[in-house]
Amino acid sequence: MKQIFFIVTGFLLLVIAVAWGYEAYRQHRSYQTPIPTKASAVVRIGVDALLVKLAWNALWNGDYYRDEQGKPVEFDRDTWSQSGMVIPANLFLYQLISSAHDATAGVYFGSVPLTDSAEFSKWLGGQPTLLVEQDTLGTFAHSEYILAGYDADRVFFALSPQKITPALPLIREKIHALMTSPEWTAVGKGPFQDIRKLSGHIAMTGEYRTAIEFKNGRVLFSVVHALENPSVAEAGRPQFPDSNTASLWIAGVPSFLAGKLFEIGPYTWHGDSLLKYDNGNLMMEWKGTVIQQDTVISYDYDDDFVMQERKELIEQSVPEIYLSMAASEGLLDYLRTQGIVDPQGLSREAMPLYHVGISAIDGDFLQLHTADHYSDIPKQRPATDDALYLRVNFGRMDSTSISSVFTPYIQLFDYLEASGQRTDEKKVTTHGVLRMRNTRINGLMQLVNAVEGGIL
Repeated sequence: MKQIFFIVTGFLLLVIAVAWGYEAYRQHRSYQTPIPTKASAVVRIGVDALLVKLAWNALWNGDYYRDEQGKPVEFDRDTWSQSGMVIPANLFLYQLISSAHDATAGVYFGSVPLTDSAEFSKWLGGQPTLLVEQDTLGTFAHSEYILAGYDADRVFFALSPQKITPALPLIREKIHALMTSPEWTAVGKGPFQDIRKLSGHIAMTGEYRTAIEFKNGRVLFSVVHALENPSVAEAGRPQFPDSNTASLWIAGVPSFLAGKLFEIGPYTWHGDSLLKYDNGNLMMEWKGTVIQQDTVISYDYDDDFVMQERKELIEQSVPEIYLSMAASEGLLDYLRTQGIVDPQGLSREAMPLYHVGISAIDGDFLQLHTADHYSDIPKQRPATDDALYLRVNFGRMDSTSISSVFTPYIQLFDYLEASGQRTDEKKVTTHGVLRMRNTRINGLMQLVNAVEGGIL
């Protein structure tokens, strides 16, 4: 009996060792993926890790993972062999150095190896969402969000969260330039090799360092970014009531507003002026709903066919929102000079949907509010390294007082919470969680199904 036990144990250990070695080899090979030496950012998508995560989730939630015909969804990377492509353990995307006015500034590029370019060409022609065309540079395929070109060894692609149709010729040229460029380095050896140290199913390094992890019913994320307002005075994080629908606090107006102009109806708002009066403490509370009265003017003919003006007083439910900014003297006068604020509050030309009042409170804050009266500023904790805080409770949103655009989010999400802390004089690290209403299904699968179903 002991001999059988040791044989079975040894066999299982051997299987585990082989599986671990194979996965380690795939990970090593994936970091040999070539990227341009002039890339500005790199994104890693953990294909193997995601497939394992989804496969385990599907094992315990089979009904959710069945297609329209009732067949279970398969998570098998070997099925991609029929496309002629090799799917690595990690898929890497990169952005190219470009100016802010470049139409490809928000486009991500990447490539994967081919085992058989003829097989890939056949597979490509069978994709109903892709249009395959020929030009002077060769064969390429594209849709509204992706463009791909290929040679005998690799397929090069570009994708974007926005439609690429207007920039299609420029993207096509950049894909061709990548296919013929000699300036390449491996991910594991180039300037972005520190991406190995980042956790998460999706990781990004460059101007920002981002990590996203998909768990059952949750999406965890973290972002390391530059401190936008290092010169503002420190302020303590407010003690927001748990009953709030949404709460937001930022230790100062972000400095990216510098030099910006904002059109609010017929008025112009200068970001520099806002920064001039900023005292480093901005908070927003969405408490619930309030009833506002408004006058609707209509015209009709009387019995003598004379046009008469008719006024009707109506009531409507609107979000109860308070936006408070710690500001030095002069901000209110500036807003009045610009015409944005009139004796009744925020100009109805600037905010036609709701009546928004404005009040100076506690001597240091200027508050915009949709309620009739201002709300007391939440008590604040002593100043720490905290830089921002956000919490949105989707379950507390009143669908009758907000746009129908928010309805899908109310149905899908439970809450969103994020907090940021200064890690040094130049950076802030923000950690957050997006929790789904369905706590059993992996967060990525829920997001994908919501997009495919037109919910998001």
